[in-house]
Amino acid sequence: MRRRFTWIIWLVLVALTASSPLWGSESTFLTSVFAGQLDPTQWFVFNALGLFPLYFFILARNDQQPHLRSLLYLSGMILGGFIIFPLEVTSKTKPQPLTKLNLTLLVSMDLLFIGLLIWALIFGDWSLYSESYRTDLFVYVMTWDFFAFLGVLTVKIIASYKTYFNNIMNDKTSAL
Repeated sequence: MRRRFTWIIWLVLVALTASSPLWGSESTFLTSVFAGQLDPTQWFVFNALGLFPLYFFILARNDQQPHLRSLLYLSGMILGGFIIFPLEVTSKTKPQPLTKLNLTLLVSMDLLFIGLLIWALIFGDWSLYSESYRTDLFVYVMTWDFFAFLGVLTVKIIASYKTYFNNIMNDKTSAL
């Protein structure tokens, strides 16, 4: 049932993206990226889309998934959350407790993500982002991609929380 529900969500996100009225319109977003002329809200979402595939890659390597499958998670930097959904639904590996290195990497990325979010909330103009969402296909797809990544990552962490953080919880209880 859970897998079927996940596939339905994936299909809805793909349909939302494919049915955009912006197809065929010209996007100026990447030009703005390379010129360094983005609002902090746009930078936040754009950079978060680079961090999310790294999260999945680290978790895949930690869970000892096959190398090719792990590398496919990195392809999420180009193909976005839409490639991560099928990879997660078809995954047969069981989560493993996080190694100290992987935990350090994930916490570092969390801090970077939180820093970017705070920067976007304080200095960003969400009305500008909203306007870009309505007029620029790249921003439109990027926004739905952000929600796809965030949703899959949240479900993965919640479902495997005890396994991933087992070593940390055991270390703290043994110290008492």
